[in-house]
Amino acid sequence: MILESILHEHSQVPSKVMKDLIAGGTFLESIAKAPYHWESFADQAQAQQGYSSETREVVANAFERQNPNLSACEKASLQAFRDGATTITTGHQLMVCGGTVFFEAKVLGAVALARAASKELGKEVVPVFWMASEDHDFEEIASFRIGEHQFTWKQPDAKGPVGYLPTQDLADQLSSWLEQVPLNEAQKKLVQPRLKAYREGKNLAEATRQWVRQWAEGLGLLVLDGQDMALKGQAAPLWDAEMGGQYSTLIQAQTDALVAQGYKAQVFPREINLFDLRDGDRQRFEQPDPECPYFYVSPNALMRPLYQEWLLPNLAYVGGGGELAYWLQLGSAFEHSGRPMPLLYLRNSVLVQDSKLTKNLKKLGITLSDVLASNAEKLKGELLGKNTVLQAEGESFQAPLMEAIDQWNASLVERYPELQPHAAALKVKMEKLAQRTSETRYRTQKRRHEELMRSVESAIHAVYPGGVFWERRASYADLVGILGQDPRDAMVENMSTIKAGTIVIQPDF
Repeated sequence: MILESILHEHSQVPSKVMKDLIAGGTFLESIAKAPYHWESFADQAQAQQGYSSETREVVANAFERQNPNLSACEKASLQAFRDGATTITTGHQLMVCGGTVFFEAKVLGAVALARAASKELGKEVVPVFWMASEDHDFEEIASFRIGEHQFTWKQPDAKGPVGYLPTQDLADQLSSWLEQVPLNEAQKKLVQPRLKAYREGKNLAEATRQWVRQWAEGLGLLVLDGQDMALKGQAAPLWDAEMGGQYSTLIQAQTDALVAQGYKAQVFPREINLFDLRDGDRQRFEQPDPECPYFYVSPNALMRPLYQEWLLPNLAYVGGGGELAYWLQLGSAFEHSGRPMPLLYLRNSVLVQDSKLTKNLKKLGITLSDVLASNAEKLKGELLGKNTVLQAEGESFQAPLMEAIDQWNASLVERYPELQPHAAALKVKMEKLAQRTSETRYRTQKRRHEELMRSVESAIHAVYPGGVFWERRASYADLVGILGQDPRDAMVENMSTIKAGTIVIQPDF
């Protein structure tokens, strides 16, 4: 197995707002520090010195309460946390079997970054996985695929926080589906503990915690569920302030400032950015209700980061581009909360470069970076010399034609001076007609080089199957299946740098 990284700053994978965040020196720096510098981590560690010892104890107890039978590695991380360690956190929805490959990639990225930060700062840094158990978008978490086989959990009556959903029916459906899917031994080893967790867990939150801990064993990861009575009570000042509109006003102002700078508002702010979990459902608060017990208050996407950072002494949050974009709407809100915004660390992306893709790249004489920075039509044009060869060819074809038109026009105007406008218009028409043939010649060139064009399409499809970047379609089980082994530890080693990017994995067979 060969792993290499194409840095985000050298790739077209990140969005413009993420490129600006990584680069620094833009308006975004007034909200969040550029994340890819160790000096920023040192500054963040200094900012976390004001983290409450009372909150630390409440959170440490929650870790212990939520995660029975801690492994030796988990115990060491928990003790480090009790003794004053800072944290690096990532989080995700409770996707069935992890959903797409970047679920696991985010976890490994947080582990790798925590290890590197510990070494660089000379202080313990603990990786944390925050479970989004209060999310209520069932359709988003219900599916995953292995190869061309897609599984979707059927639950017609699903409502409320997905973490509450019982998983026995999920286990039955998943078990039946897996019987129809060809799996190699490495994939079976990965998937069976997840199926077991769905059978044994009382709900999706408990089952997800079980299989994440099992898969991440030995990495020092601590798993935390924010749907916890003690944690919710600790964050009571947040809920009270938001019921009074304090944070929503600041979030809206920060969002307006981002939009004024040409950035998109990732999440639409509400007058009250909280949900009510009473009655087993999850409904927006349309008006303040200070009498609602804290346990039944649930933050929406914009309040969840504030809740998370209220509880954890984070140096960085490892997230995807869409996630970090809405964190940027919270700069003023963090200032008001008195808690520092963590560094917004754009996660590593993952891509498999199999032997077929490697052969196509070699045949085309291009690199994977060329594919990541382009699209099929642009690549075809570049490979056929559309902008150079065809232009030169067109000039050679056009020269005698335009010379003849000039002679014809000169003779016409000499005899009929009043037809000068007509002659000029005729020349323009002929120029346009000659230019139009370049597209016809380009299409002909593509037909003449069908094999080359198929190689381009094959390379693009390997990176963007169905028009979607590979990691947003494939599952971690796909990755394990291609490699014949779990690349977990190798990925952590190759992510352990301050600079994130697209991790390219090539099987060595």
